[in-house]
Amino acid sequence: MQVLRNIDGLLVQPNVVMYSTIIYSLCKDKLVIDAFDLYSQMLLKRISPDVITYNTLMYGCLIVGRLKEAVGLFNQMLLKNIKPDIYTFNILVDGLCKEGEMKKARNVLAVMIKQSVDPDVITYNSLMDGYFLVKQENKATFVFNTMARRGVTPDVHSYSVMINGLCKTKMVDEAVNLLKEMHSKSMAPNTVTYSSLIDGLHKSGRIFDAWDLVNEMHNRGQPADVITYNSLLDALCKNHQVDKAITLLTKIKDQGIQPDIYTYTILVDGLCKNGRLKDAQEVYQILLIKGYHLDVRMYTVLINGLC
Repeated sequence: MQVLRNIDGLLVQPNVVMYSTIIYSLCKDKLVIDAFDLYSQMLLKRISPDVITYNTLMYGCLIVGRLKEAVGLFNQMLLKNIKPDIYTFNILVDGLCKEGEMKKARNVLAVMIKQSVDPDVITYNSLMDGYFLVKQENKATFVFNTMARRGVTPDVHSYSVMINGLCKTKMVDEAVNLLKEMHSKSMAPNTVTYSSLIDGLHKSGRIFDAWDLVNEMHNRGQPADVITYNSLLDALCKNHQVDKAITLLTKIKDQGIQPDIYTYTILVDGLCKNGRLKDAQEVYQILLIKGYHLDVRMYTVLINGLC
């Protein structure tokens, strides 16, 4: 806001590019109210917002959970004959899908196609994510299979969405087949892809397969992250291998990976359930000393262990 005041002081006429740039900066910092104030100033000064201005405001609304206002901005664009571009549609489709509003997302997709804007891989990824969110894995799979027929090549994120969604719906064999498909296409899975499948394998009792994937990650030079290791720690604790879990935690730290509060919650839960309450209390005390913010889940685990 101060930037515009300085510009006004220099008698430089602000234009739509200046306003849109500052609005983007405000939205990125979640200062959406300030962004809308600036938008109102634009209108008062008869500076017409363009597609970039609207895209930015829609993006800002969605990152602070104001979906209804984002939809309102989209409708304003149509009323003002400002042609939405691929970014407009993707922002809105993604926002609707994240809220599970799949019918509305399909309606936006229909408008998109009517306006001769071709859906791209980002559009399809959002739709797949949304369908998994509302437990419609068959529709997610249909979207995935439709992409190639429409000339859109799935990317690593497409496969990661599918693998994560399939694992969460206990369709782990199908997820494993998708990983094999990635390999056959010389497509390198990323840490998210592997972590999702490792989590799915361990939750379905396939611990050895999960460890094989960790070894594959290492061999392919793909570093595991704290999410990957949390799944493995959980598997070890649930199989009463708490000492191995403690050894793995030490290895994680030696690799420079910072365990999060969920890592320690898994370990404390494992210690409690394996009758090692004293060790669990020691971990708890260490976390307090180190200034960790303990959440409800950690306290619940401790209370259950002590009861």
